[in-house]
Amino acid sequence: MDFEINTKGKGLFLTLSTITLILMMAVTTLLWWFISPRLHEISELVTNLSLTALRVFYFVLLLGVILVYCTILFERNFLIARFAIRAFIRILFPVTIFLGKIIGLSQEKMRESFVHLNNSFLKAIKTKYGPSHILILLPHCLQNTDCGIRITTDIHKCEKCGKCDIGRLAMLSEKYNIPIAIATGGTLARKIIVENRPKFIIAIACQRDLVEGLREVFPIPVYGVLNDRPEGPCFNTRVTVEKIDLALQKILN
Repeated sequence: MDFEINTKGKGLFLTLSTITLILMMAVTTLLWWFISPRLHEISELVTNLSLTALRVFYFVLLLGVILVYCTILFERNFLIARFAIRAFIRILFPVTIFLGKIIGLSQEKMRESFVHLNNSFLKAIKTKYGPSHILILLPHCLQNTDCGIRITTDIHKCEKCGKCDIGRLAMLSEKYNIPIAIATGGTLARKIIVENRPKFIIAIACQRDLVEGLREVFPIPVYGVLNDRPEGPCFNTRVTVEKIDLALQKILN
């Protein structure tokens, strides 16, 4: 993608995940060394199989980390990266969050760093998409709380009064003929994605919801946009609509 993507802050999660991998390798190797005499008593085959499985497991994770670095540095979409990066996201992510919590890092900051790391992958994607293959997914907290119109089932019911950003986002959807929907939770978000079957998603949400969504829909590329919360979380949140418009101009076929 050749539009400007904010990836500032991705280094926090990338560095911590690398440290996490090294610690995991050291701890499990030490544990295996302690139990290996018992395994030898059971069977030489069991010992060799367990050691081989451990080596393969960490080879995949290590490959994932290397490919993450290569993808970010060279902005190239490596064909063999998907499986290894999937292991990186599924396995290393929760352990990294746990380690960060132990050493006193804010989970919100780590999740935000992960979103920026994810967005940096998009710079390696050169594919253009048709309007029907793109989905804009919004949180319900973007709607002004004083509004009496129920738009969670149909965003185009919005009267575009200007009190929140929903109206301008609906206009973007109409301008580019792109599906747009509001998800009130993870279950509804999954339903919307299954129904639309997008090849590219622009998702607006807070750190926690974005990270959960990014991990769940992988390998579908997702441009994660963190919402602004001038009145606190989940209440009259805002988003820079121009950022979404610019992204659409660049990724549309």
